[in-house]
Formats: sequence, C-alpha cells, structure tokens
Amino acid sequence: MKDKRTILRPLGSGFAMGVPLFLGIVMKDSSISSVGAMGAFSYLAFQHISIMYNVKAILLHGVALIGAFILGALTALVPWSAPFVIGCLSYSAFLLSKIYRIPKPDYFFILMLYATGFNFHAVVVADIFHHSLYLLYGLAGSIISGLLISLIEHLPLHSQSTEFQKLTFKEKYDLALYRQPEMVLKALHFSIILFVATYVAFLLRESNGYWILISAAAVLAREHMDKIKSRTIGRVLGGIVGLLLGFLLMSLHLSLPLLALVLILLNILTEWYMPLNYTVANFFTNPQVLLLMTIGSSFTPLQLIPLRFSGALIGSLLAMVLIFVMDWSLKQMEQSMIHAKQSQEE
Repeated sequence: MKDKRTILRPLGSGFAMGVPLFLGIVMKDSSISSVGAMGAFSYLAFQHISIMYNVKAILLHGVALIGAFILGALTALVPWSAPFVIGCLSYSAFLLSKIYRIPKPDYFFILMLYATGFNFHAVVVADIFHHSLYLLYGLAGSIISGLLISLIEHLPLHSQSTEFQKLTFKEKYDLALYRQPEMVLKALHFSIILFVATYVAFLLRESNGYWILISAAAVLAREHMDKIKSRTIGRVLGGIVGLLLGFLLMSLHLSLPLLALVLILLNILTEWYMPLNYTVANFFTNPQVLLLMTIGSSFTPLQLIPLRFSGALIGSLLAMVLIFVMDWSLKQMEQSMIHAKQSQEE
C-alpha cells in the first residue's frame, strides 16, 4: 500500500498540471496553460488522510497561492516595497506553518507565487486580477486530481479530529513554542535573509531577478544548516544538468500537445524524486520552468538559461552564506554569555 501511495501522489500532480495545459490548447489561450499550470501547485497540499481533508487543504493552498500572486503583482507597482512585504510574509508564514504543523512544502509555493506575481508587469490593477483568474484552472485541476487519488487510495470521507486539532490558536502557539523555543528567532532569521534576497532581486528585476528569491526560499526550506548546505549544492548541480536538458527540449520546438505531455512527465518525475534526491529532482524542475515560460512567449533558450542559472546560483549561495553568518553569530553570543556568567560566579 505504501508503494502504491508513493506512485499515486506524483501521478496526481501530473494530472493536476495536465488539466490547465490541455484546456489552454483546446481553448487556444496560452495564458491558461502557462499561468494555470502554476495554480496546479495547489495539489501539493494532498495528504493520505481523508477526502474532505484533501479538498479543504488543496482549496486553502490554492486560495493562498492566488492571494500571494496578487500581492506580488500589486507590490510590483511599488517595487521598492517588495523586501518589506516579503519579510513580513515569510515571517508570518513560517510561524503559522509551525503553529498549525502544516506539512511540507508548507509555505514555499506561496513565496514562489509571490515572486512570480512580482515579475508580472501590470499596467493597471484590473490586469492583475484578470491574470490571477487563470490560476483557477490549475486549482480546479488540483481538486479533481485530489478527489481521484483519494478515491483510488480508498481514503475515508472524513477523519477523526486529533487532540491537536481541538486546541485553540493560543494553545497551539504555546505548544509550538515549547517544542521549538527557537521558532520565533528562526522565523526572524529567515525573513531577514529573504528580505536581502528580495532586495537583490529588486536590483536585478530587469534580468528576471525574482529567481533569486525563489532559489533562496527553496534552500531555506530545509531549515537546518547541514541540510541547507546539501540543498544548495543539489540546487546548483541539479540546475546545471536540468538547464542542459531544458536547452535540448527547447531546441526541439515541440508542438503544444507534445510540450504538454513532456511537462506532465517532468512534473511527475519532479514529485517522485523530490523526497528521494533533491539534486535529481532539479534535473526535471529546471526544464519544466523553462518550457512553461516559452508557452505563448518569444523567449529563446539563450535568453532564459543564463538568467535561470545565475538566479539559482546567487539565491542559493546568498541564503547559505547569510544563514551561516547568523548561525555563527548566535553561537558566539551564547559562548560569550556562558563565559560572562562563569566569570561572575568566580
């Protein structure tokens, strides 16, 4: 049963993405395919719990993604405010994910959709809300896919409420703080790092600088220093192979139906390898991003690949260096306080 579940979750992710991709082809609207596919990330809230849990979780995740995209696009109208907005957003999202014990990928795709929205250059506010509606196609595909996979897995309609779910917000907060006393400080550290990453992205916004923010957020998702180092190496090495694969696929000039099938396959492989090997998962993530960006656009491989790689490299290394400096500084402060206390006792 465990092997079956391992296979079905990635297949469900591919199906969720396939809905907006093929709807865009049938309706001859490239925005449904390119933007709607990002709405399909709503499916990643799927858990092996119950049918109603998955419907609610996917719906809430989708609404959060749409809200983040709109917020990012609105921020782009006042671009200097982006570092402050992302700082507040990441701080709040980190704490809420710990308080409510939201499973991975928790808030990562919310930050990603914020960054994507920030890269959307709207002339008027109405364009932002109109463009964000395309995400609903991906959300719809995610709900349908979540229902199908839940039924195939024979999940119950409802699940019994756990003792944790019955707690009030204050009780959940106290429990999270008791289990992770460093939670608030870590949230502050991560928000500062993403503040810096977003400021750099703002400076390089004409060169798709938002990839710096996405890469920094992806690396920080592992939270612990050793895992962050490993994730940084994996993102860079996986990015090199992935971009080469993306260049090859883009050079083939595939028809839209074939492109959709390739994107679905890449999405399934990404979700399959993500919990197994982050480096290998990036072999498939990068070509997926590149191919999505070519739908309905005039981008060429030689334009996109250097921007994507530099964004991944700068964002990953920036996050790793900053978290190392903060971690080292905290340890130095702790040692100084211990020495000071020992001196007073003597």
